[in-house]
Amino acid sequence: MVFIAILAITPRYSQGIGGLHVFALVWLSLFACLSTTASCDLYLAQSTIPEAGLGVFTGISRNPGDILGAGDVCIPLLDPGTHHDDLFDPFDDFVWMGEDMGMKMEIESQVKAFCPGLDCAINCNLALINVEKHGVDFDDAGLHRSQHPGAGATTPYFNSTTKVKRRLPAGGELFKDYGDSWFTSRQKFDGVPLSDDFAVAQNLVDTAFNLGDANTDRLHLQHLFEDILIPIGEIWNLTTLKALPSSFDEVLIANREDIGMTHQPNATRSLEWLEVNGKCIDNIVPGRSTIDGAGHGAFASRNLPKGTVVTGTPLHHIPFQDEFTPMYRVVTRGQKQYLDRREVAGQQLVLNYCFGHPQTTLLLCPYGFGVNYINHNRSKANVRIRWAQNGITSHDESWLLKSPSEMLAETGAHLALDYIATRDIKRGEELFFDYGEGWEKAWYEHVKDWQSTKFWSSMYRNGRDWDSELQKLPLRTTLEALADPYPQTIQIRCHSILDEDAWTNFTRSVFEYGYPCEILDRVKGEDTDYMYTVKLTTEPHNEYDTEFESSETLVVNNVPRDAIRFVDIPRTSDIHLRDAFRQFIGLPNELMPEAWKNLKGKA
Repeated sequence: MVFIAILAITPRYSQGIGGLHVFALVWLSLFACLSTTASCDLYLAQSTIPEAGLGVFTGISRNPGDILGAGDVCIPLLDPGTHHDDLFDPFDDFVWMGEDMGMKMEIESQVKAFCPGLDCAINCNLALINVEKHGVDFDDAGLHRSQHPGAGATTPYFNSTTKVKRRLPAGGELFKDYGDSWFTSRQKFDGVPLSDDFAVAQNLVDTAFNLGDANTDRLHLQHLFEDILIPIGEIWNLTTLKALPSSFDEVLIANREDIGMTHQPNATRSLEWLEVNGKCIDNIVPGRSTIDGAGHGAFASRNLPKGTVVTGTPLHHIPFQDEFTPMYRVVTRGQKQYLDRREVAGQQLVLNYCFGHPQTTLLLCPYGFGVNYINHNRSKANVRIRWAQNGITSHDESWLLKSPSEMLAETGAHLALDYIATRDIKRGEELFFDYGEGWEKAWYEHVKDWQSTKFWSSMYRNGRDWDSELQKLPLRTTLEALADPYPQTIQIRCHSILDEDAWTNFTRSVFEYGYPCEILDRVKGEDTDYMYTVKLTTEPHNEYDTEFESSETLVVNNVPRDAIRFVDIPRTSDIHLRDAFRQFIGLPNELMPEAWKNLKGKA
């Protein structure tokens, strides 16, 4: 099937914050064409991996190249290790490196990407990696900081898609590759076979079969496995032995297909089991909101009768908001930067995506698919939330009796919400939820204050704007920029390919950031485009780029315009605005347990 969608970011507010521009009818036609052999195409349920919590399962068979879901939003967590020195990090096992998600230039130090939805819920089984990430797109939905009070209040990183890479049976659990370092950096996974172990194990299986011939009978092959393969395997380390098939029948499967297929039966749930024990997570598709200026909204992918569980979401818990979401003022002294913990400069953007209540320090951050697309609209609300059934999607009712302090010992999900249709909802109808009086009051106060400051940012353009607007114009040389400088909020970076012969038919990756550079000279190219001589200042290597071990200055000739990019100076994008809107979504009073009320005087 061929379909076209225009994508941007998630809206959070009915008052006009922009979002992901997806044609809802196109997505809905996609869902209509899917197999009807199951009542749901994606489920959230207990993982087949012991003690791994929840996992995502397919309700229909899938083939390599299939796209799952409609794309998740990704929220930057800015330098969490510096701003938050507390050891409690509820997102640690659920984030991707921000550099891999296009976020490197948000901040000079570490940035992590929290992508609630499929990205956050899919587990990793290194023997059976069947889906892969496809990065993210960037779009601020045209919310200029001088024209809209919602600028900086939503993440511009969106459409983090998931693609099938090997055949999946109906009921199969989805697994993404976290990378070996994710396991080696966590002591509890000592002894878990890694990628190389499964590769070596596969090679041992293939070697054993290559010792025979086409007429080798089953008994002889079994002898090769038990008397040759296993002894050979014993010279390898313990984790490699764990990666070997556990029976001769599995050896036959591993030789016929691969070792991953020997793990498929244990990684598959029956559709009947998923219907009873899981939550359908494909009742929501994103699309253009019906609220003027709201951007993206959540729409029903099928008819949803009153009382239907539209979707369910587990929750990350942050027992003490003030120890995780505040961001402190950065002070520069000479060549070094410090945090002044006496002054809070802002809040992490993730606050806008979490539930809170004025009587507790506890924050609850949902990571179910689709929930972050539901806009606020008190008068048109057609869904409400309730606590999930005990034991389903990791909800543990005993946690409603715990105080925030007692929650510090656990970082896994123990609480979950259901989103319930409050009336019959037709396929294609937009979903709305009431964020609460506190949220509305905070928003209107923000709009009032913002009106008095919007003039000062009217001339702002981000790096992507400059890149687009100046694409066909000659770039200023260093000397020219002395008389006509570029804004102080942007810098020029050049692609890191240093071999001039490699510029032919050049295309750059969205995640290739290049290095800071200066334009020394330009000459007219053969096809009227300019070619540039640039001076690169390389940066020391990190775990993603080992080309340079220390900074170097290099001059490169004949660099095309497509290899040069304007980017934002760190800490200057909209999400860093001091007056960007920050407010948690209100947890309804009727869902608020007494045990959580550690701020009773602030009701």
